[in-house]
Amino acid sequence: MTVYFITELDNSLAGRLYVKVGRSQAVDRRIANLQTGNRRRVALMGEIRTGSISEDRVVERRLHLIFDHKADSGEWFFLSADDVISALKLFSSRAYISVGQDAFEIISYDRDAVPEYASPWLWGELDCYEFCLNCGWAGGWTYSENHGGDVCLECGVSERTYDADDQV
Repeated sequence: MTVYFITELDNSLAGRLYVKVGRSQAVDRRIANLQTGNRRRVALMGEIRTGSISEDRVVERRLHLIFDHKADSGEWFFLSADDVISALKLFSSRAYISVGQDAFEIISYDRDAVPEYASPWLWGELDCYEFCLNCGWAGGWTYSENHGGDVCLECGVSERTYDADDQV
């Protein structure tokens, strides 16, 4: 069970995205259904994984109320990327962003020679401490003395286990 945020990729109205906030037991199939007949490509921005259909309804209803003032039609809203991030953070232990292809691309190094990675999200820059670059978990990376560095507690990926030649 999942509550999802899906947007149309080729729309941008002054920083606002046209986003559907809905629920589904099969998100990939739901995306395919929304894509049928839509001239714009749709994409998953993020999701909140729940334990039951009744919990889906509660979470979805809560999000619809939060974004009521940004509603367009039905379950479609005019949201910013920050709106979606904030909503995912409300449910951080069960929330995930959609991770892009080159999430582990190193774009630079800070002054201590620690790599800075490309954002895993298409809609803006995110830090690995907000969302895991590998699995998209909203818990992000956390320092672990046992791992000797930062690690995602959800998928276990860390800067120590990452090898530039071998995508995790």
